[in-house]
Amino acid sequence: MWQKDPGNSRSPAKNIRKTKSALRIAGIDLSGPKNLRNTSVAVLEYGHTLALLKLQKGLNDNQILELLKKLKVKVVSIDAPLSLPSEVWRPEDIHLREVLKNRGGSPRYVMAPTATFQMRSLTERGIKLKNLLEMNRIKVLETHPRASLLFLTKDADLAQNYKNKDRKKRKRARDRILELLRKHIDIGNFVLRDDHDIDALICAYVSFLASCSPEKLLQINEGFYVVAPEGTFS
Repeated sequence: MWQKDPGNSRSPAKNIRKTKSALRIAGIDLSGPKNLRNTSVAVLEYGHTLALLKLQKGLNDNQILELLKKLKVKVVSIDAPLSLPSEVWRPEDIHLREVLKNRGGSPRYVMAPTATFQMRSLTERGIKLKNLLEMNRIKVLETHPRASLLFLTKDADLAQNYKNKDRKKRKRARDRILELLRKHIDIGNFVLRDDHDIDALICAYVSFLASCSPEKLLQINEGFYVVAPEGTFS
C-alpha cells in the first residue's frame, strides 16, 4: 500500500484558471456490473489548491449517483466506453489507437466495446450510468486514463508497468506515479491500493482540466477526452 508522504503539502495547480468557489469534480474507473469491487470513484476539490476529497470502491450505479450528488460534483469522467459501435470499432477507438501508436504507447490499451463479454457488459453499464448521471444534471465525459497517464508523463514504461503482472515492476511504476501525482494533487492520507484507484484519480484530473483548463485536453470525439500529449507531469 502507498502511504502518505509526511512532507506533502497543498500547492496550487499551475497555469490553471482560479474558480470563485470550491469546484468538485470526479473520476470513475468503472468495472462490469458483476465485478463491482473493482469500481473506484475519486472526487477532487479545487479552491485555492487541488486536493483529493473522496476515494471509494465497490459502488453500484445508484450509490455512485448518491455520492456525487451529496458532494455536489459538477463533472465526472468515466473510464469505459459510453457508446456502442455500429460495427466492431468506434471511430474514436481507432483514432485513440493511432494516437497511442504515434506517441510510444500500445494500441492494445484500447479495446473494442464489444470485443468480449466483459467489455460489452462494461459498455452497457457505462451507458446506463451516463444516462443516470446526466438525468441528474451531472456532466459526463468519457476518458482513457492509461492513455492520459502516458501523455502526462511521456513515459511509456510507466504506462506499461503500473498494470504489469510482475510485482516489482508494478510497484516501481506505481511509486513513481504517486510521486508525480503528489506534485499536482494533495492526496493527503488517502491510500491508493491498486491500478483502479490510480485510474480513477487520473479520470478525476481529466474532469479538472475539462473544467478549468480545457486547452490541455485532446478531444478524441465529442464528449471523449484524454490529456493532451505534452508531458504535463514530466
